[in-house]
Amino acid sequence: MSLPPPAQRGSHSPPALIDDAMSEIFLRVPADDPKTLVRAAAVCTTWRRILCDLIFTRQYRAFHGAPPMLGFLRNIHHERSWGKGRNKNYEHYVVSSFVSTASFRSPACHERRHWRVLDSRHGLVLFHTPKRYENFVVCDLVTYDRWRIKASRECSDIMWGDVDDEDEDEEDIENQGITWNAAVLCAKDRCDHTYCHYGPFLVVLVGSDEDQGITFASVYSSETGKWSDMISIDEQEDIEKAGHTAVVGDKVYFQCRNIETTVECNIGEKELSLFDPPVEDEDVDLPKAGLIGVDDGMLLFATVQGPRLYLWSMEAGPNGAEEWARRRVIELEPVLPPPALYDMSVVGFAEGIGVIFLSTEAGLYTIELNSGRSKKVHGDKSIKKVMPYMSFYTKAWGRSPTSD
Repeated sequence: MSLPPPAQRGSHSPPALIDDAMSEIFLRVPADDPKTLVRAAAVCTTWRRILCDLIFTRQYRAFHGAPPMLGFLRNIHHERSWGKGRNKNYEHYVVSSFVSTASFRSPACHERRHWRVLDSRHGLVLFHTPKRYENFVVCDLVTYDRWRIKASRECSDIMWGDVDDEDEDEEDIENQGITWNAAVLCAKDRCDHTYCHYGPFLVVLVGSDEDQGITFASVYSSETGKWSDMISIDEQEDIEKAGHTAVVGDKVYFQCRNIETTVECNIGEKELSLFDPPVEDEDVDLPKAGLIGVDDGMLLFATVQGPRLYLWSMEAGPNGAEEWARRRVIELEPVLPPPALYDMSVVGFAEGIGVIFLSTEAGLYTIELNSGRSKKVHGDKSIKKVMPYMSFYTKAWGRSPTSD
């Protein structure tokens, strides 16, 4: 007795595997390879239904843990000239640029002239937009959402005064003696920050006024659409606008220009404080370590000397960060090519996945702290700061058309 012929399937239909088996296969697609799942969602309605199911997307994020790095942002300084001879004019301006490190690039990741990237965290990017009516723009590069934020009058009077943005270069817009930086963070209750999209957020602005001898701060809430009353302390250190920020609980940390001092802004208690990281005797000859982010819930500081990367972690306790929690030295000669061992500096850190960015004479490299693997991610030798963009790209899976 002959077997019945197999059931006929359309030429574009996938093998008749059960949904649970396909879900297990899809779960194991690397989180930094969203393009594969976008293509899978376009194969047929069955696969698309699996990938777009809310239960599956939650399982996918739980399976992979920390959000992947989809790319990083940086600021590029440009100069434009026009006219001739004595009538020649120059304009200096900044262009924000997104460099993809994953298999899929969001349509929202395009260059923006006169938009300076300040911070990137929890799937959000904070831009300073001095040539626009608003002062700040927050973007979600996955959902394409955008929020325009005008600084409070009190902050505007201190930071910009009566300067006309249209007549000044971007570097000269702020009042003399005023230095500042800002950070963005998720404000969703009990959020584990694996998927912060569509949730409320905060923008924390911290500045320093040399003339008044104060450090000040104000916090914007997307829920209220308002800035908090300004708080200040009678201590002053210039804030490093190109410095990195860090968030531990309700506390946001900002690097000062002298590197030796860090500003802590306690959002919950509405308090400001300054502290100097301790220096061990054997470290006195090392370059000062700068704040680069948070690792395992502790502030992370880093510096480079010779072919070695030095890392320190500090507890962010209730009384400020006062003691080193651990120290680590990474030999760079085994992991970087010889041309990359010159003019090295730490320019970024991807939290959650433990990836350090090093600017070198041979370009921009990443180093995975756990494995020691290195990778060249850009050829530019003059990058001063990168801000990794971390997010799951699950929204894109169901946007492609299907074939059946």
